[in-house]
Amino acid sequence: MGTLTLALFLLLPIAFLAGWWVSARRVRRPTPVPLPRAYVQGLGHLLGERNDEAVKTFLDALRRYPESSELLLALGRMFRRRGELERALSVHQHLLDQQELDLVGKQEVLLEMARDYLKAGILNRAEAILVDLLRKDGDSLPARELLAEVYELGGDWEQAIRTRRALRERGQTGQNRIIALLYCELAEEGLRRKEAIETYLSEAERADAQCPRLVLLRGRIAHGQRDWEVAARHWSTLLQPDRFAVLAQILVPYLETLRNCEASLDCRAWRAQLLTLADSASLLLPRLVEAVRQVEGDAKVIALLQDKLRNGDDRVVLQLYLRAGGDAAAVVPQMQRAIAELPLADGLFHCQQCGYQTAEFYWRCPSCRHWDTFRSGGLAA
Repeated sequence: MGTLTLALFLLLPIAFLAGWWVSARRVRRPTPVPLPRAYVQGLGHLLGERNDEAVKTFLDALRRYPESSELLLALGRMFRRRGELERALSVHQHLLDQQELDLVGKQEVLLEMARDYLKAGILNRAEAILVDLLRKDGDSLPARELLAEVYELGGDWEQAIRTRRALRERGQTGQNRIIALLYCELAEEGLRRKEAIETYLSEAERADAQCPRLVLLRGRIAHGQRDWEVAARHWSTLLQPDRFAVLAQILVPYLETLRNCEASLDCRAWRAQLLTLADSASLLLPRLVEAVRQVEGDAKVIALLQDKLRNGDDRVVLQLYLRAGGDAAAVVPQMQRAIAELPLADGLFHCQQCGYQTAEFYWRCPSCRHWDTFRSGGLAA
């Protein structure tokens, strides 16, 4: 039995029995109300992977027991999670056609249909449903939140910002952080087209002055203008453990910048801080070593790793030292205390919201679609 089917096995009885119990309570007589046989038949079809028969059975039950609509909604959600989007849409469309559903019930079904279309990538259908829902009920936060996702997936940043602002006005928390990131999307597009982007950056700063992507962009602009110390100052704000994932995106240009402003006391201090921070994130260290190799050469890499070996015998440092061509004879004591030839784990970015791991950095998790979740502890084994 699959995990989802097992979950449904546990969930559907609760949904169905709730409706059945309400129905039983309304009949004020001592005679017990029997559990509908349709439920048992439908569940049997599900467990036997006869999904179409299960849908038909549960729809028949709905006509006799309108309170069981929650069961059909749960069934549609299960199909959507399994990627069976046609079945999910079919279930929700059948539900929508039931005259027994009240206005609130129909709105809930329409919201599920919008989620089906969103999962299928049919964004225009999802948008049309949600816009119509909001026209009838402008205070529906789930519909507005889903509409923001539709615009974000379609890259319509202006509409997404407007929708997020409307959510903020209705008391939905966390919108400023996302709005700042959306303005940064517009700024990056403007950079690619060589357009002026200061307005976008100012709006991002107004929404969230601590936005790490804004810091990244301002540093890149200063770097492109060869304003080394200004770029370094912007990027130095990322020298903190909960921004390792962001910092890893700019290690090469950051080291280039620090080398070009090494006459500055601040720049030298930031370089030392960067090298020290890598000690507390072993998966940042391989990326830093590669950046040092690109910017400063192999000799600097070996000197860096020798210095770290003098302060301990960390296996990752030892592996990096040997792979960089360091003198093996000089580290025999450390080698004796380490397990040789261990594979060096790749640095994976880790979504704090859903646990998704990837070698690429995303501002918006491609799995759970939450913004700015590759952060504190963002590099994971």
